[in-house]
Order: sequence, then C-alpha cells, then structure tokens
Amino acid sequence: MKNCRVRTVGIIGFGSFGRFIGRHLGAHFDVLAWDRRELEAEAQSRGLQWATPEACARCDVFIPAVPVQELDSLLVQAVPHLGERTLVVDVASVKVRPHRILEDRLPPHVEFIGTHPMFGPQSGSRGIEGLKVVLCHPQRPVDPDRVASLRAFLTADLGLEVLEMSAEEHDAEMAYIQGLTHWMAKALREIHVPDPALGTIAYRHMMKIEENLRHDSDDLFLTIARENPFAAAARRELSDRLREIEESIQQEPPARD
Repeated sequence: MKNCRVRTVGIIGFGSFGRFIGRHLGAHFDVLAWDRRELEAEAQSRGLQWATPEACARCDVFIPAVPVQELDSLLVQAVPHLGERTLVVDVASVKVRPHRILEDRLPPHVEFIGTHPMFGPQSGSRGIEGLKVVLCHPQRPVDPDRVASLRAFLTADLGLEVLEMSAEEHDAEMAYIQGLTHWMAKALREIHVPDPALGTIAYRHMMKIEENLRHDSDDLFLTIARENPFAAAARRELSDRLREIEESIQQEPPARD
C-alpha cells in the first residue's frame, strides 16, 4: 500500500478485532479510529487517533470493522464522506454478502477489495508472521497496482501468507473450516464439557477447539452461521451423519445362531 501513497487508514468499529488490526497497522500508517462507544483513551494508549466517522471515511484506506449485519447502515452514513481515491477494505469473516452490499452501496468510482485475516486477537496474540490472509477480488474492476501494493504490504511488511480466491470459493470452504468449528465450539461450551484427569490426547484436541474460540463474540458467531450462504448446508450434512450414527447405535444387534 505504501507504493500507492497510503498514509492514513480509517477504522470504524473498535471492538476486539478493530483494536487488533489497528495495533498492527499503526506501525506503518496514521490510523484513525471511531466506535459508537467512547474509547478515545484506549485508542490513544495504542498510538491511534480517535476521530469522527467522517474523518475515518475520508482516509486513503477505509476499513469497516463491524458485523456484516451492520455494514449496510454504516455505508449509508459513510459513502457521502469517502475520498475520491479511498480504497474500502472489507475484513468480514464471510465474503459473498459483504461484497453484494459493497457493490450496491459504493459509487462506481470507489474501489473495494475483500480480505479475511485467518486469525484474530487470540490466534495472533504471539505475532502474526506466517499466518494466512485471503484476498477476494470483487466483480467490479480494481486498479491492479493497488491490489499488487496491498499484496506486497501484507507479505513483505506484515509477513503474512496471501491466498487469493473468489468470494464464493472462500465462503464454500469457510462453511466447513469456520462454520462447523464455531458451531461445535458453542455446543461444547454450552454443555459444560469437563476437563477430567483421564482426558486423552484426542479429547484434549477436541477441547482445544472450544478454548481457541471461547472469547469470540456472539456477533462473530452469528455472522459465520447466518451470513455464509453455504453454512446451513454444512451444518445439515453433519447433523444428518450424526443422526444416522445415533440410529445405528440404537439398533438391536442381529441375533446370533
């Protein structure tokens, strides 16, 4: 992004993920942040500038770090203030629906690109170098130089592994990778699975899923479960297999001669 003269990055949504990316981006750019909650002191403690929503939207790069359910209403307010060369970078965990919203709300001259950092405050707590980030190109044209500059920043400056695919390809894979794991983690958490002394390695691997996702927000869970167009089918597939397995367990064994 530096090759495209990006100096300012605006983030609307200063939740756990907004804070997380703000800390990493703040080492390279002037980062402005805003949230409907008053978090100015926390932003300043992280070296970021607390600003108005309008100022965030006018930055060289604008990141709406809000749940997908709030993206449309946010864009209604932000679009009139976007700069002529502002690049909108989507960071949602799903891609098909955010891309449709961005296509509908952004004027034709405003470019956007989808990203999905495959990590967060928990998995990236010890550093993000070597972790994966997905780039999803929208259907509308994007300046190739801007894409190349973004890719170079992610790899060279942040040390990330960049994967590129369509929004549909991303969501189809994430329905299993993310959709099923978050679904199972929520179930394990709500039945209060114990951590017994006799726990095997396999058992502890299962519990690690719940541990890794324990601090994710309900908004993120609902985004993954509801907004991915492929997630319901993945859950249904697993539910069907579990029901078939349970039915086979309940069947009477065949009589022996």
